[in-house]
Amino acid sequence: MKQAPKPTTKDRQRIAQQLIEASKKPYLVQNMPKTVLYLTPEQASKRTDLIPQFTLHDC
Repeated sequence: MKQAPKPTTKDRQRIAQQLIEASKKPYLVQNMPKTVLYLTPEQASKRTDLIPQFTLHDC
């Protein structure tokens, strides 16, 4: 089975600069350092391993 190539520095920078949909909020994932997911409230409500990175004032 062929493994996908690792993303280059340019690829990672391009991905990091993509616009995030306004309804999505950032969440850290427990036990996964440096992993941030941008999810809607509906998506986040289905998971128990998330740490919100915003306050209710931000919503």
